[in-house]
Amino acid sequence: MKPSHYNNNNGSLYKFAEDNNLNAWEFDILKRVIRCRKKGAFIEDLEKTKYVIDLYLKEYEDKIKNRVANSEHGC
Repeated sequence: MKPSHYNNNNGSLYKFAEDNNLNAWEFDILKRVIRCRKKGAFIEDLEKTKYVIDLYLKEYEDKIKNRVANSEHGC
């Protein structure tokens, strides 16, 4: 039996993500926000989303720092 919050009557989030070229971070963040009211763990799910956003920001910042460092070294 599928959980009640797995309702795809309006289309799947996976198709939305694919159609909009979302990366894994973006998909996960949107999925959490969209589903937070359906699962009955609103605050917990939004707190997890904040954590995932912070991880995404850290990864993005690290990626930019690496690009700058590589360009300075001629890589």
